[in-house]
Amino acid sequence: TIVYKMTEVKILKLSSGEEIICNVIDNENQSFINVTRPMKLNATMQRSIDGLTEALSLQRWIHFAEESTFQIEKEKVIVKTDASVGLAKFYSYCLHKIMLEEDEYGESPTLEELEEIENEFSDFEVYSTTIH
Repeated sequence: TIVYKMTEVKILKLSSGEEIICNVIDNENQSFINVTRPMKLNATMQRSIDGLTEALSLQRWIHFAEESTFQIEKEKVIVKTDASVGLAKFYSYCLHKIMLEEDEYGESPTLEELEEIENEFSDFEVYSTTIH
């Protein structure tokens, strides 16, 4: 019998070097895990008044797919960890916006809404002491 265990929002570091944020269904007795609505984490350096800061954006991990759940071989996952509360909220917000876009009755955000979103998340910074 296969045991499925639903967990919270996770960050996965894959052997390819990619980092994704997703919901995970861990198939304990299988060689793979199912990830739902994965999004790729993109960290970039940006100049600001305070110097260089690290900015974070999310993008679809698999573009133009009909499915929203994918299987990843467990051996391809180097690290699996809980997402921070702030990042999990940002991920949920991005998913909500994507689902509205996918809905044929959903409307694209107006310029005012985009500016409001940008202002809301402009303070969202990821601080890292890791040097690559």
